[in-house]
Amino acid sequence: KFFAALDKLKSKTTADFFRVALFTGQRRANVQAMRWEQLDLRAGVWQIPDTKKNTPHTVPLVPEVVKILKARQPEGAAGGWVFPSHSGAGHLVEPKKAWRSVLKAAGLEGYRVHDLRHTIASWQAAAGTSLQIIGKGLGHTQTKTTERYAHVENSPVREAMSRAVALMVKAG
Repeated sequence: KFFAALDKLKSKTTADFFRVALFTGQRRANVQAMRWEQLDLRAGVWQIPDTKKNTPHTVPLVPEVVKILKARQPEGAAGGWVFPSHSGAGHLVEPKKAWRSVLKAAGLEGYRVHDLRHTIASWQAAAGTSLQIIGKGLGHTQTKTTERYAHVENSPVREAMSRAVALMVKAG
């Protein structure tokens, strides 16, 4: 429902912004301010020069993001912004109205754009990805920070426990 709601947005720029935010797990402000010179689509990386911690961060780009960005390249050349806008900043700023529209169309309530960051972390955790790897992708320096983003469901925990118990029983 979420992806179908994105497809219904009037602005392709905003829909692409939400997808890139979800698929990279990066902060809203960093995605909004993404510039073409920060991207190496051939290598599949995005170099964020300045993050919340005032440090650079390298983000690996999954094929879905590279595809979105390649499709945007011809239109995104103006001013160097990937998500250009007529705002004073020159790039997309705080797409609140579009976000509310997506949530309504998808039948969701109470979510923030920042929750897209939590979403990719949670899905990675559910897939069995270590907190260290999830944190590296999010730009965290401490695993403790990542824990609050990676909402782990019981099923992967149960599966891991079952594998361990099966090994113990077999060894016994």
